[in-house]
Amino acid sequence: MLKSLWGFMFVEFDITDRIVNKQTIENLNVILENRVQEKTKELRANELKLENSLSKEKERTIALRNSEKKLKKSLIKEKELSNLKASFVTVASHQFRTPLAVIQSNTHLMEMFNSMEKKQTPEKYAQVSARITSAISTMTSLMDDVLTLGKLNSGKVTYSPAYLDLVMFCKTLAEEYDSVQADGRSINVAIKGKAYEVYLDAKLLEHTLSNLISNAFKYSVGKDNPELIIHFKAKEVSLLVKDYGIGIPKEQSLHLFDAFFRADNVTEIQGTGLGLNIAKEYVEVNKGAISARSILGEGSCFEIIFKKR
Repeated sequence: MLKSLWGFMFVEFDITDRIVNKQTIENLNVILENRVQEKTKELRANELKLENSLSKEKERTIALRNSEKKLKKSLIKEKELSNLKASFVTVASHQFRTPLAVIQSNTHLMEMFNSMEKKQTPEKYAQVSARITSAISTMTSLMDDVLTLGKLNSGKVTYSPAYLDLVMFCKTLAEEYDSVQADGRSINVAIKGKAYEVYLDAKLLEHTLSNLISNAFKYSVGKDNPELIIHFKAKEVSLLVKDYGIGIPKEQSLHLFDAFFRADNVTEIQGTGLGLNIAKEYVEVNKGAISARSILGEGSCFEIIFKKR
């Protein structure tokens, strides 16, 4: 009986021990799972911190690159302005000297007329006055161009686009120029493609086309009528101003849009050398692009392209 009792107790202890061991294992599993969850949370938190750190570092890198780009752009702009100032001093001194000399000489001539015992005819006074007026106009034009270029380079020119009937706009502008041509010439306007409204700043476009049309007449005296061709395409519209005049030397055509540049074959024709540079700036403010083709003795063609919107 004692043996049976010990056997029973041994079985009971074995069962109890197993229960305890199982409970211990379960407790250990719970602890282990909790620790795993804590470590997982900790790792996830570290991952998030790392992601945030990388994101901030990426933002700082982008900001640094943008700052570098702005700095480079500012340096280029500053260099351009420095070159412009140097060119202005060189060219303006010559451009101003000529009209000032004209004004001075004609003023002296008028004083001489007044000091003569014999009164001069009104026609002579009118000739002197006309030369003075023309010289003043030249100086005013140069100063206006310089001020305009200064506004463009400082970013003070406003851009106010609106939908525009380009055909009507161009025809109206062409008629204005036709009416003031002393030789009776006119600019031929041609339309290609199906017309549609364009989204542009009309004021900027007027300044640009006015310069190109004026040049087309000025540099083709005695030649065929200049042309204004409007070509409506699926994704863009192009404006071509073409003349059959004196053209530009090939080796100098690359400098056409430089400030104060004047080709060797136009030195006897009045101009400031700023018109095309200003026209180019206006086109770019108007979200377009301009290019030129020219053959010496045959004429020039300027093309402006605007994307359809």
